[in-house]
Amino acid sequence: MASYDAAVLNGKPLVKEGWLWPFYVSPRGQVYDPRTNNWENMAVGLREGWTGSSVVVYGHLFVVSELERMKLKVYDTETDSWDALDDPPLPEQICKLFAVNACDCHIYVVGRNLHVAVGHISRLLPDENSDEKWSFSVRIGSAEFAAFGFGEVLLIGNAEGD
Repeated sequence: MASYDAAVLNGKPLVKEGWLWPFYVSPRGQVYDPRTNNWENMAVGLREGWTGSSVVVYGHLFVVSELERMKLKVYDTETDSWDALDDPPLPEQICKLFAVNACDCHIYVVGRNLHVAVGHISRLLPDENSDEKWSFSVRIGSAEFAAFGFGEVLLIGNAEGD
């Protein structure tokens, strides 16, 4: 059974089929252009690097990768490539993703046993000594959603707090 994910980037809906075992063929991906009312094939780098559940923050496509130890990746439209953030991966409690969503700069990840991770993504100022453009770090926090019967809630945020 195939898994699918979708996002809207730069006003264009993107629909992507997930990788299937055994990996005989690459996943399919389509981009809809509402101005021309046409579906087009997705760029190869975008399609093949989209290895998890996606969310758009600050106009950039992020993926919580299910293949790279649950790390966050961001798509670079200029180079048609993905950059893994150097920050720690999501906590192991989240290991099987059910849903990823965003509101403003916060990312909400629901995983196995309904564990919830609440993240904060921030853009870094350019630095001569680093190519890093985004910040994402992990810390354990209070159970914000415990009253709703969710599993353990983990807060993911920057060192200064959200």
